[in-house]
Amino acid sequence: MSLLDDFRFISRKYKKFFVTLLVIVVPSLYLLSGFYSVGQEQRAIVTQMGKIVEDKVMPGMHYRLPWPFESVQKISSTSLRSIAIDFSEETEKYIQPELTTGDGDLVNVALEVQYSVSEPGAYYNASLQPEVLLKKIAISETIYYVGSNDVESLLTTGRTRFQNYIKNAIQTHTYRFQLGVRITSIQIKRLEPPPSIKKGFDNVATARSEKQKFIQEAKGERSTRLAQARSEANKTKLEAQAYAKSLTEKALGDHERFLALLEAYKASPSLTAQRQYVNTLEEVLNEVQLSVIKAD
Repeated sequence: MSLLDDFRFISRKYKKFFVTLLVIVVPSLYLLSGFYSVGQEQRAIVTQMGKIVEDKVMPGMHYRLPWPFESVQKISSTSLRSIAIDFSEETEKYIQPELTTGDGDLVNVALEVQYSVSEPGAYYNASLQPEVLLKKIAISETIYYVGSNDVESLLTTGRTRFQNYIKNAIQTHTYRFQLGVRITSIQIKRLEPPPSIKKGFDNVATARSEKQKFIQEAKGERSTRLAQARSEANKTKLEAQAYAKSLTEKALGDHERFLALLEAYKASPSLTAQRQYVNTLEEVLNEVQLSVIKAD
């Protein structure tokens, strides 16, 4: 008996089994292939002949029509994604490694765009390469903002404004292009002068710091001297007031004594004159040193 005869014998013997397998088991397996699961950090998109019929299938077990009628695309939507942009490493010919600021200086820029997928259907359907498009938008807005601002504000007080502008500008473009993403943050990894001119910028920053230091020291010295001057002025004023008061009181006393003397003189001129003469001699003699010499 040949091999072909063996096959014919088996097929005749198990014909019912094979028919049952083809009619029941194979279709059952085909229908069971429509079950699928979605993870906790995922959202699923169901397409029917290429058309999206459901774009936010939540985590858990679900069913869709088996291939080729419907297919499932799973997207990680809750996890945070990021795109790194370093202009010194970009290979595009139209992008220079050092960006030009509004006042003609050069800066070295590297940043990271963090985002999440908020609308899986739009993210899946808007572009073949949504991340590439998102990166090009971020590059374009960064070049525009750096070229519109001077280098001093970018390197000092303008970093926060820079981050906020890039975040809002990218988000606006994603809404317009319906990319289905939400920009969570922009992190500036590097924003500094190129190595060739960094020393000059460091000297400028040092000079600015020294200038502020000298200004603060001068203000402190000024405050100290003003306090000393106010103290001396108050002291001089108090001394003058005390001296003026003493002179006034002395003058009032002399005036009262003169009036009393005048009244006494009017009452007894000769006696008063003699008393004044004696008082004057006493005052003069108290100031005079007398020497008594015995005559031979």
